[in-house]
Amino acid sequence: MHIIFRSVTFWQVPLIKLLKYLNIEVFYLYIEAKSTFEKNKIAVKLKKSNIFPIPIEFQKKILPQASNSLISIDVDEFSYKKNIKLIPDKILKKYCNLFSVDEKKIKKLRLLIQDIVSTQHKQITGKLGIWAALYPSTKILYVSFKINCFYGTDTSENIFKIIVPVDIFNYFMRIFKKTSSLFLKLINKKNKEQKNEILNKQNFEKLAEKNVAFVTHKGLTYGSLFEKTLYYSEDTNSCLNKYNILHLDYSNYPSPEQNISWICLRKMKFSSIKIFFKTSLACIKTFYLIRGWSTFFGWLLCMHHYNTYIKYHEVIKKFKSLKICIIDYDLFCPKTLLLALERNNIKTVATQERVITTFASYYVNIMLDTYYTASEYTAEVIKNSKYYDVKNTIPVGQYRSDYITLFKNKVIPKEISKAKENGKKILIILGYESINHWFESPPEVAINWSAQTNFLEDCIKLAQNLNNTYIILRYKNLSWSNNKYFNNILNKINNYENIMISNNYEKFWYSYKLCANADLV
Repeated sequence: MHIIFRSVTFWQVPLIKLLKYLNIEVFYLYIEAKSTFEKNKIAVKLKKSNIFPIPIEFQKKILPQASNSLISIDVDEFSYKKNIKLIPDKILKKYCNLFSVDEKKIKKLRLLIQDIVSTQHKQITGKLGIWAALYPSTKILYVSFKINCFYGTDTSENIFKIIVPVDIFNYFMRIFKKTSSLFLKLINKKNKEQKNEILNKQNFEKLAEKNVAFVTHKGLTYGSLFEKTLYYSEDTNSCLNKYNILHLDYSNYPSPEQNISWICLRKMKFSSIKIFFKTSLACIKTFYLIRGWSTFFGWLLCMHHYNTYIKYHEVIKKFKSLKICIIDYDLFCPKTLLLALERNNIKTVATQERVITTFASYYVNIMLDTYYTASEYTAEVIKNSKYYDVKNTIPVGQYRSDYITLFKNKVIPKEISKAKENGKKILIILGYESINHWFESPPEVAINWSAQTNFLEDCIKLAQNLNNTYIILRYKNLSWSNNKYFNNILNKINNYENIMISNNYEKFWYSYKLCANADLV
């Protein structure tokens, strides 16, 4: 028997050590603590007792039934089946009025639920399914103290779950404290209307007059690869000019520049009492929809989403002039925010970031008014997909490839020009980031340390066999390279004259410029 813990905290360490002492194979998926230092401390304690993360990374051969498709594609649609089981269509329709959604548009709420279920599948049950397929005759006991594990999927018959939602008590304690605080405010009559808190302290009344907003995801740069300038206009009078458009941030990212209009939505103030009573009333009105344990967890999920949705609505309705929101990074924008925008009659627009998301769709759930797609084919797939709710699809191609021609006449970076002068071709290889810490690597299928090392070794072999080629490895970021684990392989690359690693877009004009001057990408 294998026992796999979802996440380990300090209080669970003695229990896990006891199980190991009883000669039971014990593993874990994640370490949970406030800081990386504390996480490492827990991991080291477990390591001393020969307790490690589930070692998917070190399996010599992943069988077809235990392939990465369980995580990246979900061919059998485990997550969507779980979605339907949690809240069947007949019951889900009853929640439409709560979210101001027409019953004919029930698909929007289905995608709202899918976000949570697919995340659980990708992070937890997909990995369990891989492990179960590797050990089909072994009984696997999965232990979790998280309530969100009830939203996990069932991927194998030899997996048995024990879920004790200890975290729900902390949740109720927060509700109790918040309720007490609210009632004290009512008694003392101190519940005054609060002013909006803007991250860069600009005049809110002026910002509220904007007609167009750019809803950002984690700032205005994508790692070190490129700046998010796709939607900006150089015309100083245009509403799409960087210094005219309103930036709405939901990731708690600070304003990157002083002179741009930047509002952190989650830091704006609203009436907590109003949110509390609206959520409480919603709970009472929909409690009758609970028909069993499955629909109870579906109800909890809907109430959690409603609470977030109503907060966004209270914030968004302050922007009375806002008509259009351009959504950065299509798949990450919270559905609760998108529903709040729709309720306020604000149109949403986005561009398809990656072609692959058309096919790895179970965790890519898009909800938009207008979607600029990568091709006519992807537009057609999206129209017929249960994972997309898009009114208008407009094929425009892959926008980043357009940048290549723009940089053709720019000054060539010296590393490339020097190689060119020596008669060498330029090969750009786009690398993928790795997990940062040793205790996080083993459960990962694609971004573990072994995969990164194998990839770099293959690149070195290419450099050795292509003497007339200069290879540039281009990364979004190189934080993973700070680990001593990679010292040897990185030293090999640094000592080889035909290959280098870069993540500095200022030095290389973004990856587009590298590609523009490359012979092969």
